[in-house]
Amino acid sequence: MEDTQATEAVKLVEEGTALWKVRGINKWFHRQYKIDTENMCLMGESKKWWSSGSTSGGDGAENSVHIVDITEIRSGWKTDTFNTVGSYFEKIKEKAASANEPVIEEGRSFSIIHGEAGRETLDLVASSQEERDAWVRALTYLLDKVRSSHQDNQYDLWLKKQFQTADADNNGSLTYDETAVLLKNLNLKLDNKHAKKLFDNANTNKRKRGGEQVLDSKEFVDFYHALLKMPEMEKLFKTHSNEKAGTMSAEQLCTFMQQCQGMGQMTAQEAADLIKEYEVSSLKSQEHLSFDGFYRLMLSNLFNIYNSAHQTAVHQNMNQPLSHYFISSSHNTYLIGHQLAGTSSLEGYISALRRGCKVVELDVWDGEDEPIIYHGHTLTTKIALADVLRDAIKPYAFIASPYPLILSIENHLSLEQQVIMVKQFKEILGDDLLTQPVSDDIKVLPSPEELKGKIIVKAKKPKDSSLRRLASALTEKCKSILSGGEVEDDDDDDDDNTDIDYIDSEEQPAQAKKRFEKKKRKLALASKQSPSCLRSCGREVIRGVRAVRKHAKKVHKPLAPELAQIVNVCEGKKFVSLFNSFESDMCVHFPSLRENKAKNIFETTPDDFIKFTQRQICKIYPLGTRTDSSNLKPYPFWTVGAQVVTLNMQTEDKPNFYNDALFRSNGNCGYVLKPDILIGKEPFVHSQLENRIKSKFFSLRFLRSSVRFVGHHFMRPQTKVLRVKIISGQHLPASEKKGDITDPYIQLKVRGHPLDKQKQRTKTIKNNGFNPVFDEVLEVRIGVPQVSLIYFTVRDESSYAKDPVLARACIPFSSLMPGYRHVHLTEITGKSLAPAAIFVHVAIQDV
Repeated sequence: MEDTQATEAVKLVEEGTALWKVRGINKWFHRQYKIDTENMCLMGESKKWWSSGSTSGGDGAENSVHIVDITEIRSGWKTDTFNTVGSYFEKIKEKAASANEPVIEEGRSFSIIHGEAGRETLDLVASSQEERDAWVRALTYLLDKVRSSHQDNQYDLWLKKQFQTADADNNGSLTYDETAVLLKNLNLKLDNKHAKKLFDNANTNKRKRGGEQVLDSKEFVDFYHALLKMPEMEKLFKTHSNEKAGTMSAEQLCTFMQQCQGMGQMTAQEAADLIKEYEVSSLKSQEHLSFDGFYRLMLSNLFNIYNSAHQTAVHQNMNQPLSHYFISSSHNTYLIGHQLAGTSSLEGYISALRRGCKVVELDVWDGEDEPIIYHGHTLTTKIALADVLRDAIKPYAFIASPYPLILSIENHLSLEQQVIMVKQFKEILGDDLLTQPVSDDIKVLPSPEELKGKIIVKAKKPKDSSLRRLASALTEKCKSILSGGEVEDDDDDDDDNTDIDYIDSEEQPAQAKKRFEKKKRKLALASKQSPSCLRSCGREVIRGVRAVRKHAKKVHKPLAPELAQIVNVCEGKKFVSLFNSFESDMCVHFPSLRENKAKNIFETTPDDFIKFTQRQICKIYPLGTRTDSSNLKPYPFWTVGAQVVTLNMQTEDKPNFYNDALFRSNGNCGYVLKPDILIGKEPFVHSQLENRIKSKFFSLRFLRSSVRFVGHHFMRPQTKVLRVKIISGQHLPASEKKGDITDPYIQLKVRGHPLDKQKQRTKTIKNNGFNPVFDEVLEVRIGVPQVSLIYFTVRDESSYAKDPVLARACIPFSSLMPGYRHVHLTEITGKSLAPAAIFVHVAIQDV
């Protein structure tokens, strides 16, 4: 039934219908839309002609969208444009019903979300709900079809595209001149004599067109394989197959997988199943694999250098405390551009959540009648909190995985609108919202498994202020360690009787803080001296505590008591120091540190920082000077256990590329279990690390700082040697220099612990980005592999400027696969460049 309805819907959209294209309250355009199913493209009519490319109509916007570029189809008002326009038209519905204006009803509306980042929207209104439903049904059906085809036959689709591109006059065959253009498009430079020879060899039918020899599609495939000679892979196939028959049996494939690929548990039946999946010739029925089938198998996810099982499913233990996981996190999630003048949008949240993000930020301020979200005191646009909760958080919270979503609230609301915010959280999120309070004596955070399907609010809680708790804790500490006399504390407790709790100031007076820290250090020193000195210093610290308590009484925006109803396992708390956290924090306390402050702390006291992040979650956020939405590098903070390193996800850069690489390693569920060295489960050997550092000839100054930075948690004889033989490349992207053939080389970098930062590269292959052969081994020694990322880049050697990066790939060391593998390449956005890849052999050894 569904297939019949989808087929009928596709027929309707192939013929086309008139739709209203909505871009704003006073911006709507009546356009004819249809779908070209042959080229899988939505086309919009503009100025009485059909747009099938990236052209603009009278409304100045693109009127065509390729189906493969569509992220999702949404029914109703679920975009920023529809939320704004829909609200307006609800108020003036009867006035909008003239012949020249659309009646914008939610039941007739739908949106097409598209673009590389999935943040572009095409908002449309049909003439009826039935017509809207037909469009949504047809688009959803075609999108599923394209995705399935694109995933299963990516290689074949690429070949077909190359043939169609080269066939300039669309007659199903290629002349030699068209073939010469193809060679250039394939990033390969051959002399005419060699190219003509390959062309003649492929032209077995000797078919002519207009007196010229031409290749048909089958001959083109032969021509393509002649170009793609891969001696190393052919040698590998011959070594493990029946040389006379030129085929590989299921038993031979099984042996190859066991001996060369580290898959010792593979059975002959499993090998036979692989042959059925990847062999396309009649050999499939005989359970034999041809070289073409072997080649297709080698390009599959099974032979991916990045463990495909790690990418496709959650495989880690999800029953550890929340603090034992890295959590994918977004900074100022509502922004999709600049920090000072960018757009606040639902798409920022939806895009982040679809990406697997599990900590999003809501910067809430007083609106006219209800809370709004924007970057306060800037020119960024504003969106309603209710719209974000209803159209982004509620429907997309668990789209990537069922594990908990944390809403990090930056609260700038008045008491009245805080109450409204709490009400909106409860009404819109319903049972998904975690409202169960935590016990006062909670020692360990709950696990992601326990919190499945729950949305957690992280905000400051209207209870005793953090400074007041600090004062009480330090007073008791001083009293307990003093001996030989009683310390007088004439500070009364009237402060505790205040009826109003306040949002802690983000700026603590520098003088008071310095005095307080000085007294604390003096107390620590005195503890090693005489009892009288200790008592004297203890009194000084208590006087400092009173000053802190006095500062705690300063009035900032009050916290509504209702907040206590929705804040539980993630309670916001101002970070004062590690000492303070160890003495007074509960495991639910969730402090935030600016990137430079965090860096200074973990470089000075790394062991304490790791201990700190074993028990409670810590958020690291970018400097305020990053107004262009640039990002901090996340991996230095990961190496000391920081769980929440927030990134501007609207910026496609290396930090986000590293972030995506790490979080793919556990099914992209948003949570990655920290290694045992960061949660106190693995022993250490101090001397072995020091010897390892000395063997690398570091300077004495760096040796000292490195030993301190690494601390006891990394001192285990776990050094690995990674040997990657870069065998060859295939279909590498074209040079950025127009008209040039790529001169590629491969660079391998290690990113993670500072001691392991290193890079190596291959030689350059001139004028061949199609199938360059490198045949070169790159070897790196990695001292802390548990926190290492292996980063590959394909670069184009240039004598005039910095060598541009053409493609890249990043894999956590723990997800590397041994044996013969393909490194599948992407753009920095993560968009696949298939079938661009590097053919490698990976070997890992203990030292």
